[in-house]
Amino acid sequence: MTRTLRALLLLLLAGLVLGPAQVAVAHDSLVGTTPSDGSTVQAAPESLTLTFTGAIATVGAQVVVRAAGGAGDDLVDGPPQISGAEVVQPLAPLEPGAYDVLWRVTSQDGHPISGELLFTVAGTGGDASTEPTASAEDTATPEVTVTAEATTTGAAGDGDGIPRWAWLVLGLAVLGLLMLLGTTWSRRRR
Repeated sequence: MTRTLRALLLLLLAGLVLGPAQVAVAHDSLVGTTPSDGSTVQAAPESLTLTFTGAIATVGAQVVVRAAGGAGDDLVDGPPQISGAEVVQPLAPLEPGAYDVLWRVTSQDGHPISGELLFTVAGTGGDASTEPTASAEDTATPEVTVTAEATTTGAAGDGDGIPRWAWLVLGLAVLGLLMLLGTTWSRRRR
């Protein structure tokens, strides 16, 4: 019985050690934008869409749109609208020119992710180029002021950013340790 408990504890300990490494790889990332990063659109878009690999937390999302070089006012029109893995930012009317977009969101696992992109408005005629494209810009660090609430929000339902499976593994490890201690204590009393 003791060998079985020891083997169980070793498996649980391995799960605790290796589990967080798998979670670190699974953070959400930006997979596309409309307009796409680096694109030139003919007509000024009314909104900007960011598409991620997973659902985005409904608090703490920020998008800043400014004329290229960071000059001028923020050209957003209200807060970003979040629906699952998409963040849609309504835009104020844009003049022809280049625009920098800085964004910061909180993935459902509680980790903030951020990035930047650039698009250009060529003029007022024609359709906007709205094909979403892949983007690897999610590792850039924009200068966006983020409230403390955005960085402390955890995964839905657990409140502190620790995944539910980690709590389960930890609970099983504690239970196994208590069983091992109980077995050892009862043998010493005999």
